[in-house]
Amino acid sequence: MECRLDRITVHYEAFGEGRPLVVLPGWPDPWQVPADYLEPLFERRSGWRRMYLDLPGRGETPGEPWITNNDQVLEIVLDVIDRLIPDQRFVIAGHSAGAHLARAVVQEREERMDGLLQVVPVIGDEKPPARLTLEADDELIRRIAAESGEVEARDFADFFVVQKASVYEALVRIRPSLRTADKAFLDRLDDRISRPVDPPLTPFAKPTLFVLGRQDSVVGYRGAFALTDGYPRATVAVLDRAGHGLPWEQPELFAALVSDWLDRVEQEGRRRPEATRGP
Repeated sequence: MECRLDRITVHYEAFGEGRPLVVLPGWPDPWQVPADYLEPLFERRSGWRRMYLDLPGRGETPGEPWITNNDQVLEIVLDVIDRLIPDQRFVIAGHSAGAHLARAVVQEREERMDGLLQVVPVIGDEKPPARLTLEADDELIRRIAAESGEVEARDFADFFVVQKASVYEALVRIRPSLRTADKAFLDRLDDRISRPVDPPLTPFAKPTLFVLGRQDSVVGYRGAFALTDGYPRATVAVLDRAGHGLPWEQPELFAALVSDWLDRVEQEGRRRPEATRGP
């Protein structure tokens, strides 16, 4: 699907009907990455319209030359939201760097929002913990090397805290989509957002979930605790045996936490019947 703006056409994929859930992938991920771990949660849950965006330079959204910083990316995201769901209330989710962008959206559209999900979010300049492997599988690593080469096997071993077949199967599913990133564009894109993001200008008192990996050597986990006053309805979960690949390393716990968050958002909607309409 396409959302045509004045200077860029943004690709997105949408599933289901009902309460809008906008999903922002990480860096340099396309929409398929968060969809891989979120969509199974909706197999038995109706009433949600999930909209996964390809951000500029990722997936099928081009990295236009005029885009030089994340302030512009934020404006593009806000424009897409206003075009796709004008005057509607919505919920937003973000993965990694997309989580930081999602918190910026909260600052700009808080009055229309009913919930926030943060999956292994980028928060501040925290020094993450040292790289650690808690479950190794030498036979699996040899299999990856035989199927995809030594570099792929080494990258898998260096990234995942829990190294098991189900995690590798998830990587195989999303790996083709990861190759769509415009690396030249992303390398020159300033990933900072100049306007204030943390903490929110006013407390965001809607159901919120931060899910973080205790062994996340990419973005860490401690920064979420400094934000709790700004999100008074937040659950902050730091999972052991989980790194930046948390949704695949701890799928059962992750599913339970996100399902609880979805329940809380739905409960708020029942308390406020107009939750899926405009303000």
